[in-house]
Amino acid sequence: MLAKKLYLDSNLKELMEFPDNAFPFGIWQDEFNETVGQILNYHWHETIEMNVLLKGKLDYRLNDQRFVLTEGDSMVVYSNSLHGAALRKKEDSAEMLTIVFSADLLTGGGAGTIYQKYFQTLRDEGFLGKRFESGSDMGQEMSGLLLKLASIEESVGYELRVLSQLSLIWEKLFRHLSDQQKTSATKRPEKYEREIKAVMNYVQKNYMERITIQMLCEQTGISRSECFRIFARFTQKKPMEYINDYRMSMAVGLMLNTRWTVDRIAQECGFQNASYFGKMFKERFNQTPKNYRINQRKEEQSIG
Repeated sequence: MLAKKLYLDSNLKELMEFPDNAFPFGIWQDEFNETVGQILNYHWHETIEMNVLLKGKLDYRLNDQRFVLTEGDSMVVYSNSLHGAALRKKEDSAEMLTIVFSADLLTGGGAGTIYQKYFQTLRDEGFLGKRFESGSDMGQEMSGLLLKLASIEESVGYELRVLSQLSLIWEKLFRHLSDQQKTSATKRPEKYEREIKAVMNYVQKNYMERITIQMLCEQTGISRSECFRIFARFTQKKPMEYINDYRMSMAVGLMLNTRWTVDRIAQECGFQNASYFGKMFKERFNQTPKNYRINQRKEEQSIG
């Protein structure tokens, strides 16, 4: 399994890079600690995501819902659902298995019977995802199925075995939701989701510039109170806290993938100055930007 870095486009959608884009299926292991980062930023993507928490505890956010994931818990996140995770307080680290796939794998890429019956119906119901606790029968079955999927060896017939196991998992999920008549499934609050995506979209396009609350409200057509309300509901943060968190995630990407100076990275990411950026960076990662870059490159060299 591979550690996966999160790359986002200007609409906060994750730019998914599969090992084989002709077979849109990928397995990664997301790590949370002081070195690689403690937050998986709020985002969404058109693919479907399934997770198993392998170690530690995470605060997991799904649209405006918040869960605490403990070891053995699993999550299913439906396409285009906002989600993110953060290392829970007092936890040193956490590891999460992440499996991502396109519905096209199981439907053939068309709107035929399989898509209409087993995917479109969930979308019509407003399904955005579900947590399965390790202590429940369904939770144990789901995590076991996902771990088995992740352990399939890449030999002759690999893709066929993946499709078989993936189909079994989706059938189990669909039957479970149908038996519950979807009453316990988290539903999509469309009005608020549209608003938070509009605001986040503006942030993604303009994070490198000066942004104020008034600008957010004017550009998205919502009131100041509504702006604070939806940020609290979806991110548990104030708008400016979210903006600076996003700027920091972009800065980390530049630290790892360019040779730009710290001053330039701070400027490119919209921070007031390099000193302010350095202060925030040290608060987040417990080290200076320069030391972070050095330590990350040493780690990459040791792995390579």
